[in-house]
Amino acid sequence: MSSLPEDPALAISEPKRLWAPWWLALVLGVVCGTALTFLRAHKSFVVPGAIALAGLILIVGIATIIRRQRHAEALDPPVSASYVAWMAVLIFLAGPVQVFFLPSNPQEVMLKAIVLSVGLSVAVYGADRSLFGKFAKPSMA
Repeated sequence: MSSLPEDPALAISEPKRLWAPWWLALVLGVVCGTALTFLRAHKSFVVPGAIALAGLILIVGIATIIRRQRHAEALDPPVSASYVAWMAVLIFLAGPVQVFFLPSNPQEVMLKAIVLSVGLSVAVYGADRSLFGKFAKPSMA
């Protein structure tokens, strides 16, 4: 018996990379961070902020469905401790930070939007990568 795979194309294929690229995580973080900040900063931003968040949720949901349809192994990814930690950071940034840290002047609004955008960008990338990171390595089985 040979230890070579039956299909030689599998042996020379490049490793899969299912997580989102860094620039997409940056765009999602900036849009979401800015929308969440302005949503809580002034009542005139409620409708545009809600529309931005609804569009973001719709785009991410559709992209996740498409990604999981194309890659059957992604239907049941293993949940790791790092994924749970990144999700806790995301929940903290989207929830308690919005309630407890209310900006009162334009400088605080801009500072909160920048910090929240950077934090959400890093957390989105980290959560997505830790969830689908197992598929980055070619399987030797």
